[in-house]
Amino acid sequence: MKLSIITICLNNLEELKRTVASVLQQTCKEFEYIIIDGGSTDGCKEYIEGLAGVSQWISEPDKGIYNAMNKGIRIAGGEYVLFLNSGDELYNDGVLAEALPLLKGEDFYVGHSMLNRNGKSTLRKTPQQMSVRFLLEDSIMHQATFTRSALLKERPYNEQHKIVSDWEYFLQEWVLHNRSYVPLDIVISTFYLGGISSNEKSARLNDAERKEVIDALLPPRVQAEICNHDAYYLFDEKLEKKIQKALSLPPIQRDIKLLRNAFKFMWKDIWKACRKSS
Repeated sequence: MKLSIITICLNNLEELKRTVASVLQQTCKEFEYIIIDGGSTDGCKEYIEGLAGVSQWISEPDKGIYNAMNKGIRIAGGEYVLFLNSGDELYNDGVLAEALPLLKGEDFYVGHSMLNRNGKSTLRKTPQQMSVRFLLEDSIMHQATFTRSALLKERPYNEQHKIVSDWEYFLQEWVLHNRSYVPLDIVISTFYLGGISSNEKSARLNDAERKEVIDALLPPRVQAEICNHDAYYLFDEKLEKKIQKALSLPPIQRDIKLLRNAFKFMWKDIWKACRKSS
């Protein structure tokens, strides 16, 4: 089986119906569909019970979003996993027919998303080249990401965080374990703003959790050097490789290596500026 689509839900029956319809109406049927319900009391369980086309489902209390997602990962049988949580929907009925033939063994395939706020949609494109700076400042959308399931089974999502664990997972896998990233020039999904990660309280929690993850990976001076660095050098392939290699070292060696690289590129900038002014 090429793909497992996993939907998690809790007490949002109408949004779940929208998600399920977008999955079951796909022209391509080469996937399994798994729904993980957190013990809803609004009719979600009864709705799921009556569905044809759902491969597996669970309805029981969980310990949060990533605990529910990890339940889905454990029973997934596909080579790749796509998380399409309740409220999200596949962009059109032919998305999977277009995307599945492109999944050929790499670790992460990431397409574009449509962000819908109050009925107005905005295209959110995935970057053509992944970079450390992009991951420090932004994120990829899990609703548009096909992740090799073997990676998720080996290292599931961190259940200690409430909002950022999908971003944390990609950051660690791509940077520390040198996983492959392939952009797909396809709009995969529509994400409706207004969920757990969209309100002000959750935005503050999101920022706090992201800072905790970044501080655990990068010393503050290195963070500042990366974020303030000239874009030409930042996206230079050699710099990206140096950063990735340094991050894979033990903590003390890692910090020394990263600082050495940062100073090297700083002096390169100074030399370049002096040449221009002379």
